[in-house]
Amino acid sequence: MNLKALRLFRLTVLHGSLSAAAQSVSLSQPAASRLISALEGELKLTLFVRNHQKLSLTQEGERFYREAEHILNGVEEIPSIASEIRQRSVEALRIITSAPLGATLLPSVVGRLRASCQELNCKIDIGSRFDVERLVGSRRYNLGLLSLPVENAIVDLSVTPTLKARTQVLLPVDHPLAKQTYIPIEALAEMPFVTLRPKQIWRQRLDRLFETIGQRPRIALEVGSTQLVPSFVEAGFGLGLLDRACCGSNLNGKTVMRPLSPASELTYACILPPAGQRPIAQRFIEALRQDLEEKCEQEREFADNIHVLPPPEHFV
Repeated sequence: MNLKALRLFRLTVLHGSLSAAAQSVSLSQPAASRLISALEGELKLTLFVRNHQKLSLTQEGERFYREAEHILNGVEEIPSIASEIRQRSVEALRIITSAPLGATLLPSVVGRLRASCQELNCKIDIGSRFDVERLVGSRRYNLGLLSLPVENAIVDLSVTPTLKARTQVLLPVDHPLAKQTYIPIEALAEMPFVTLRPKQIWRQRLDRLFETIGQRPRIALEVGSTQLVPSFVEAGFGLGLLDRACCGSNLNGKTVMRPLSPASELTYACILPPAGQRPIAQRFIEALRQDLEEKCEQEREFADNIHVLPPPEHFV
């Protein structure tokens, strides 16, 4: 694969024209055009639709751009990685997870690690479930954090279940159901919900819960991330289905969370490449367990809805 052609492809997308991309790397337009054509020939994909002097991405081109961007970003990090190795700096902890888990769980855990290692080199990125599984599998990251099951991995990953979180309903504090300690699924039958799009995990969970009572949920609003759900619940668009791992424990007083009855749980795990796990990743997993256990000791409601899983025997 020609890296020069890949970089030119990315520049063409970013600049919006082949001529501007060619000029930015001191190439003639004919030479740039030949590079793009050769890339399309090698990939057996049509990346651009050519309308007179303008290029616009095809659907295949859009998908390829998203993947190529990850690859090029990784290539461009090679000099800094080599520099770290030459300087024998502290081993890097490279984490990828979803935005809600990253915001809720990671700050205090990374702070705990940094307190014991001031030179901790940590990089945290956000991605979809597909990104987390694929990029950990390709060893781009040495640790991922997501809910189980693992579904899209291209290789067998090492999976370390870390916590179970009880599924809860998020609702305005003045909602009639907020007075109940537990909310039966049947009580939600006619309630509007703010939820994710079809095929996203929390939408799938909502659909499956309603299947148990032979109904479909009433969807008032679809959003792209669970991070958006609390704001729209607070604004009165409907109820939300979440857990403390995604939503945390610091509600603003305008919403409350109530567990479902019968109980339903989601398991979260740290995933690592299939072989050669790094000590820094294991230290993170230990710090995560310690942090969760402390939160359970300090907050009764957190402890009632989060169960910290013991380490596998071979990590004890």
